[in-house]
Amino acid sequence: MNFIKRIAPFELILVVIILGTHYYAATADAYAFPNNWFVRDDAYYYFKVAQNISLGLGSTFDGINITNGYHPLWMLICIPIFTLAKSDPILPLRVLLMVIAVIHTATSVMIYRLVKTHLSHAVAILAAVFWSFNYYIHSTVYELGLETPIAAFSVVLVIYQLAKFEKDWNTKQIPLKRFALLGLIAALAMFSRLDLVFFAVLVGIWIVFRGTPIRYLLPIDIALFFISMTSAVLLRTDFESYNTIYASSAVEATVIAVVIKILALYFFGGYQPLRSVPIWKTLRQTSLAILVSSILTGGIYILIVQMGLGSNFPRSAFLLDLLISLILVSASRLAAAWFSNPAKVHAEAPLAQLKSKWRIWLSEGVAFYGVVGGLLLAYMIFSHFTFGTSSPVSGQIKRWWGSMGNTAYEQPTTNWAAYFGMGTNAFETGRPFTDAIWEAEEVIRPYIIRGAEKEDERFFAILAVVVIIFIVTIALNKKRSMHTFQSLAIVPLMAGSIIHILSYTATSYGGAKEWYWISQMILLTLMSSLLLDLLLRPFRRNQYINILLTTVTLLYGASAVNNFWKFIDYAMPHGYFPPDRPYMEVVTYIEENTFPNEIIGMTGGGNVGYFIKDRTIVNMDGLINSYEYFHVLQEGTAATYLHDQGMTVIFANPRLLALPPYYGQFAPYLERYSSYGGKDLLYLLEEPKY
Repeated sequence: MNFIKRIAPFELILVVIILGTHYYAATADAYAFPNNWFVRDDAYYYFKVAQNISLGLGSTFDGINITNGYHPLWMLICIPIFTLAKSDPILPLRVLLMVIAVIHTATSVMIYRLVKTHLSHAVAILAAVFWSFNYYIHSTVYELGLETPIAAFSVVLVIYQLAKFEKDWNTKQIPLKRFALLGLIAALAMFSRLDLVFFAVLVGIWIVFRGTPIRYLLPIDIALFFISMTSAVLLRTDFESYNTIYASSAVEATVIAVVIKILALYFFGGYQPLRSVPIWKTLRQTSLAILVSSILTGGIYILIVQMGLGSNFPRSAFLLDLLISLILVSASRLAAAWFSNPAKVHAEAPLAQLKSKWRIWLSEGVAFYGVVGGLLLAYMIFSHFTFGTSSPVSGQIKRWWGSMGNTAYEQPTTNWAAYFGMGTNAFETGRPFTDAIWEAEEVIRPYIIRGAEKEDERFFAILAVVVIIFIVTIALNKKRSMHTFQSLAIVPLMAGSIIHILSYTATSYGGAKEWYWISQMILLTLMSSLLLDLLLRPFRRNQYINILLTTVTLLYGASAVNNFWKFIDYAMPHGYFPPDRPYMEVVTYIEENTFPNEIIGMTGGGNVGYFIKDRTIVNMDGLINSYEYFHVLQEGTAATYLHDQGMTVIFANPRLLALPPYYGQFAPYLERYSSYGGKDLLYLLEEPKY
């Protein structure tokens, strides 16, 4: 009863609408599920593996090859659901849709509570409605059947718990078990999507170094050092050379630079209270630290290369890294000085501070990172001994694609906009917020920066104006902005999101997808809420205007719900599709043109593998295949390897198989006998034709 009493009327309405609309979708015609809702092939990788695990076949998509090409937490959620697939393949999809709806609801309610508590009620309603019913967020996060719902929930849960922690640590002693609990919650976020490991690590810095400038400056510094070193290499080469030759060495040098620069900044006084000494002294000390650490970084990496342990690296990039680091770190210190408390603060010398606080930092760090690091290490060890590799093979394959320069699949970053996560398609990490900027770009097209070919220039001009407005607004409201940044853990979320983007754009990753950018969506939702709150704050002092703002927000919510319902009603009809209609026409075609118990290869094949009867689909691109298959694909012997496993038929586009990463290795073993939808059914021969 106490839980029910804590639910606000708006929250109850939100719960009823989200669950009600999704229940309607969950009871729709069976044909609508694979064709209108769970349409991404990648989701069925989870579904089929989960089904096989529930049947006791192990972590395998095809029942032949073991695989770890997925994020573990979502797989754990899927396993009990897909025990139901034995009797009806659509039933678990109905159940999963409702499970996602519950996760969706919980995430929206937490966003509402966070914004209401730390900003305002009207903005909280707007943020919750936007997150709940925005079409792009729904179609990208909640409609695919992928790990994105639990990832979004976990990130918001971490922020929700950090907001409580922020309130408590100023008033009472925090026991070590609280740090361990936060470590467990951060680990949940990490296992929901393994690339959220950066956010999890920075959360530890945020809570352990509370009460010192380290908690603000260190996460931002880490992100800046990643930008600096990788950008320096890119400036010395070009994107094609970087992706095919220098990406691995740039990452190696970046890791070394991050460690050395952080240590240098600490011991040179770069993490002392910024108002304790004149700002020019702070800039002098940080500049000296950057200079010394850059020299050490260059020297250490050159020594590693001479020892035969490092990779090829443009040495002049170290000089560029020095200059970029100086500019970025100096700018961060000036900004931090502007927002810091003007009261004089006594600063301990670095060694004295370390001597007085190392026991506290160590015990709290062990409590937090012992859980995060321990669970990650356990996962990596288990994965290594079970699957032959400590990380998901899917990520390794996509970075292999990116190193080729030209593949049949998605390319890595090829320009600076994409490198910073502001490119197009998969590398546009700011959606759905950038959608409004693209619309504004069309509006100003006849007046400013004219020309159809100047759309990027107009986009970045408008983006620059928005960023300036945001910076000026928070600068004019320093106290409230700092309170919000602290309460909503904006700093670790922002730094983690930046490093997360670079972990794809600066590592020659050749298959990024739009659903990767969960933390960025949450960050921009919270930042937009802050901006809107600050802009509306002068008007909210009048209670009548405040009521009007809440009313307008509710009307917006009603409109958003109406549009959302129209989409649900259209996409998930009842009684429209005949019950006996095949779930997928391509499945029927393959079943009619192959024999029962035949093993069939496909590039992709997730949804076909899930729905096909009495046949086995083997994934040929390797994303949901074994680590061993990854190696034979690299070696060019995949055709004989698959034939030895019993594969006799391939359903694919032969032109795709002629391109990297396949390099035509299947061509001598293929003989076409039927075609459908731009793909061929081909015999996989035991011996090559030529």
